[in-house]
Amino acid sequence: MNVQKIILKVFALFSVVRGYNLIVLILAQYLAALFIFAPEVSHRQLLTNPKLDGLILCSILCVAAGYIINNFYDLEKDELKRPLQVYLQKQVSQGFKLTVYIVLNALALIIAALISWKVFIFFLVYQFLVWFYSHKINRFALIKNFYLVVIRVMPFFALLIYFDHFTFNLALHATFLTILLLITDIVKDLSSQKADLIYNYDSIPIKYGIDFTKVLISCLIITELIIGIIIIMKNDVGAMKYFFIAANIAFTVILFIIWRIKSTQAYKILHYFFKGMIVAGVFSIVLIEINPLTLQTIAQNFNQRIN
Repeated sequence: MNVQKIILKVFALFSVVRGYNLIVLILAQYLAALFIFAPEVSHRQLLTNPKLDGLILCSILCVAAGYIINNFYDLEKDELKRPLQVYLQKQVSQGFKLTVYIVLNALALIIAALISWKVFIFFLVYQFLVWFYSHKINRFALIKNFYLVVIRVMPFFALLIYFDHFTFNLALHATFLTILLLITDIVKDLSSQKADLIYNYDSIPIKYGIDFTKVLISCLIITELIIGIIIIMKNDVGAMKYFFIAANIAFTVILFIIWRIKSTQAYKILHYFFKGMIVAGVFSIVLIEINPLTLQTIAQNFNQRIN
């Protein structure tokens, strides 16, 4: 096998496991550990903790395996939604995908067992839930959306088990993230109605109608607005409050324009916007330790120098 084919297969496998999503998940877990779960522990101590590193590695391996098994079942459907991406992914055979899926899950369980029996049981259950979603649940409207969101936030529950630290502030952040993921997934259903119809997949827009779907999204957005206001008023998230202010402004605008959206392309743009909001939220976690007053002082000093 020549070098070009090897490189192509590497890129294909990276696409199958959604490598860009895995990178965001790694960052999200480390930042959550540093600034939310254990802010009183030094960053160096956390980053050099082998158990925490092992826990996050287990999450990444399991999520990557989940993307593989989901790709295995949904490859034909994805050809309509993402033809170029599927063409690349087909450079890796289905048999090879299954082999990598088994290896990743097995490696994750070995690492989990070395951390603790609780972590081992957690990831064993997680792997079953991921497989069950791809095998059965992803064909059922509404249920699949809630089920998928639970699966996506479960890696953060692993951190909760490890740190054994639960606060009201943590609950607010977790709820905000969960609802944002749910909104993103429902908007994705709006953008993929054609493929879902062809391959007989139930989705909220197909089963309950577009108007019901938009009402549901609007209710979720209003809930996010309320949570965002609570977080901003609590004023204990440092400069991250600016993310929630921006998010609330964006949610308010979307609440009005979503009823005007009709085309598949517009739904896709909205889907990517929400995905971007998730990434922005992840990176804004580092702002928790920055006092907004400090930023104001820096801005004032900068203006004085300019003037």
